[in-house]
Amino acid sequence: ARDENGAIAVFQQMASRPTTITSLNVAIGYGCLPGHSISVADAIKAYCQSYLKTDTPTYIEIPKHLCSPEMKGIHRPCCLLIKSLYGHPQAGALWERHLTAIILEMGGKPVPDHPSVFWFESRSLLLIVYVDDLLLSGPSKHHDDFWQELRLKVDTEDPEPLDRFLGRH
Repeated sequence: ARDENGAIAVFQQMASRPTTITSLNVAIGYGCLPGHSISVADAIKAYCQSYLKTDTPTYIEIPKHLCSPEMKGIHRPCCLLIKSLYGHPQAGALWERHLTAIILEMGGKPVPDHPSVFWFESRSLLLIVYVDDLLLSGPSKHHDDFWQELRLKVDTEDPEPLDRFLGRH
């Protein structure tokens, strides 16, 4: 397998539970019902939005060009990593936990046997999460309010109608 740049992909131990194509297909079908729509948004720098809550502290070395004047005399200046960082083995799982807690707080209920799928009973909305990509499906009249509420706690790009999501158009 290769990444988007053609380099060999390196897979970390899976700590998150991505949604399935079946769940995505159901959500797209639900969004095609009369009066319904589908909107999508990407979380901006998703992993960095969650705290690095691990049993073992992680320290990072500060590159010389980023050192403050007070650090100039330190041979290898380091600092404690507080927020998750891309590349950290637990970053994906910590982001997933962070986002799931927000979704649950907003009234989303996990759909049994469908990982990363949430149902919002009061709005009849279905939310699909695939790492930092969010797909919302259901009555068009509830989309704007949902995104506005979510964006108070999660930094996302502006929601837009579905164009492409996991190879689905």
